[in-house]
Amino acid sequence: MNSIQKWILDSIKKNNSQILKSNDLSLPPKANPEELAQLYTFSALIATCMDFLIQQHWIQIQSFPLQKIQFKNFLSAYFENELRPIFFMKESLLELQLVDIQPILKLCQMMAELSITQMKCENFIFKKEFSISVLKKISDFFEHENQMLIEKNKINLPLEISLYRTFDALDAAFDLDYKQDIGMKVDLLGTERLYEGAGIGVQSGYSTVLTALRYLNPSKNSRFIDLGSGYGRVGFVVGLLRPDIDFIGYEYVPHRIDVSNKTSKNFELQDHVHFHTQDLSQIDFKIPEAEIYYLYDPFSKETYQHVLSQLVEISHRKNISIVTKGNARGWLLEISANEKWPAPLEFDNSNLCLFRSA
Repeated sequence: MNSIQKWILDSIKKNNSQILKSNDLSLPPKANPEELAQLYTFSALIATCMDFLIQQHWIQIQSFPLQKIQFKNFLSAYFENELRPIFFMKESLLELQLVDIQPILKLCQMMAELSITQMKCENFIFKKEFSISVLKKISDFFEHENQMLIEKNKINLPLEISLYRTFDALDAAFDLDYKQDIGMKVDLLGTERLYEGAGIGVQSGYSTVLTALRYLNPSKNSRFIDLGSGYGRVGFVVGLLRPDIDFIGYEYVPHRIDVSNKTSKNFELQDHVHFHTQDLSQIDFKIPEAEIYYLYDPFSKETYQHVLSQLVEISHRKNISIVTKGNARGWLLEISANEKWPAPLEFDNSNLCLFRSA
């Protein structure tokens, strides 16, 4: 157990019986970027795990209403899998009762929020080191979740816990303001698929981007192109973790590009992370050659056909990887079969797929 994990446990023991407000809490004094990153990631993770326990306990009560559930036995069963990332809390949690879990959830939510607030008050170097540290840590958490899902699928059981939205507060560190979509005028006759007010709902999850980056393992000095980059999440993850990669994001909506480029500049990523306003359906626009392309179901049928035909042409000249999220998988499965590409790597029950041309 490291110092931050101990601090979290001490805070839980100290405050769990109290009704707290955020201004009643204090963070570890003089925490460096690595320590503050640990505090944020573990606090957010614990909150999700506590919510998971509350839900699972309720399900068991509904499923077995006549059976008396011993909370200690109920809790112990999860530390080999779902709760393994917070194993340092096992001894302390086993001393508690179900009634103690909701306050821990709220306390950890507040600690996670305060960590982001504190980070935003620090200088540029601190912010960048904090963000890189967070991304590395949550990448490992998502990989643990991926391995659990694989094991569950082998025995035809669902994975009950989900970390997909656990770390979305990191958007605040990047100043991603999705409210700018509200009231956005949409050309119903246009060829781009736009989502007014969709915000976070159509941004690739951090789990998606980090899992893709882990398994792609791009070679040094690769080029990575995001076709439909939204507010730039993919670019910030790639740019922070792999400064050797040349990243280009194309997005139809100008105000999203303005936000993306502002964040890129604030984190001094602008030399290798670039965002451009572009209607990809335009016949005269040619997609640059790259080693990796990313698609999160961003287009109408016509735009898909135009974009994918170009990617196939590029694949005839060089080996490429194409990452799909959501319904884009269907388009690439057909192309993969026609072009005799290897079977894709699939994650999150095929919601994320990695296609390689060879």
